[in-house]
Amino acid sequence: MLSTIVRLLLPLTCAVTALLLRYLLADHPLNSNNQLDFLLLQLPYILLGLATLLALLSNHALEAGISISLLCAYWLIQTYLQSPLNSQPASQVFYLLTLLSPALMITYALLPQSSCLQLQALLPILLTPLIVLLVAGLLAINQQLFLTSASSALSNGLMGTYLSALSWLLYFAAISLSLGLSLCRQQSIHNSVLGCSLMSLITYGWIQLNSVSAFMFSGMGLLLAINLTVSLLQIGYRDDLTQIGNRRALQQTAKTLRGPYSVAMVDADYFKKINDQFGHDLGDQALRVIASLLKQTAEGGKPFRYGGEEFCLLFKGKSQQEVLDALETCRQAIANYDMVVRDKQHRPKKLKEGEIRRGASRRKSNLRLTVSIGVASSDSANLNGSFNPFEQVLKSADQALYRAKASGRNCIQAA
Repeated sequence: MLSTIVRLLLPLTCAVTALLLRYLLADHPLNSNNQLDFLLLQLPYILLGLATLLALLSNHALEAGISISLLCAYWLIQTYLQSPLNSQPASQVFYLLTLLSPALMITYALLPQSSCLQLQALLPILLTPLIVLLVAGLLAINQQLFLTSASSALSNGLMGTYLSALSWLLYFAAISLSLGLSLCRQQSIHNSVLGCSLMSLITYGWIQLNSVSAFMFSGMGLLLAINLTVSLLQIGYRDDLTQIGNRRALQQTAKTLRGPYSVAMVDADYFKKINDQFGHDLGDQALRVIASLLKQTAEGGKPFRYGGEEFCLLFKGKSQQEVLDALETCRQAIANYDMVVRDKQHRPKKLKEGEIRRGASRRKSNLRLTVSIGVASSDSANLNGSFNPFEQVLKSADQALYRAKASGRNCIQAA
């Protein structure tokens, strides 16, 4: 819950910061002849260009597409909307931007994430440039195209803005959709779409304010860059299969340890037999189940995937004796979990029938998971009152794990 709140606060913080900076400089319209003002006007290009580069390097096609679309929009604003909106082609450009921007955000929110190396990544990356080229071609053929609709929208703007009812509707849909997806799926792309939709609405809704586009688009570039940087850090420190910390994350956490702590090594029993008999897909599912149950039941412990079928639980501020009950709860939860191996060929087509079968099979699952656990603490076997180095504690827990394996598995051994 806390991580969700923090994630949702990020786009709001970027928008508020951009607005605050704009109002602090409200009496100082940016002038491209001044070096500092010129830098501020170029800042959106710099930040959005950085976000595009980060997205391409990390293979986030949707974020790359959003960054490119914002670069195109900011260029159009700086090129065509520095004159009165009731002139040509400013009115048509503004009208099209207020419709296409939220529509593109809705599209990016609904598109599946793909790698930049895949063929389907061309759609989100090239979508906006292709639309810009198409519209430019149409306006070159007929300069009066969209002029009537644009003039009508400007004269009938809602809520004191130049945005038409259709624009407001599209923005409401984009913000609502991205907010709902951000809460449900908890992916950074939806967080980025939410923030960009909000700041885009502020830009076009109050386009008459001096330099509002420079600050808002800088905020969008900053938001995208932060989200992409966090995603890159998660790639380095999070296990992709189980969605918990990996060995690198454990080593980084170990550097911050102060005071007493305990380490438990957890190993899935007969895991090779599971892979050989049921296949690697079910083996992966078993690892996800173990990681999830460790996260839910290891009270006070933080789980990490150490490698293969081996996990590590780190208990800060707890002695070996204090964590035994929590480890026993973990062991029992895993041993009592029913993993049903489903026959895809005979899987029922009706949802209700499938629910009945799943409920009936819970007490007679054809696959049982068990784990062996070895635990050691930083002050175990240390008589001088100091704490053992983390590597030594980890080695002691690993040795206790081997004893648990030798004792018949599905048990706990302490160092």
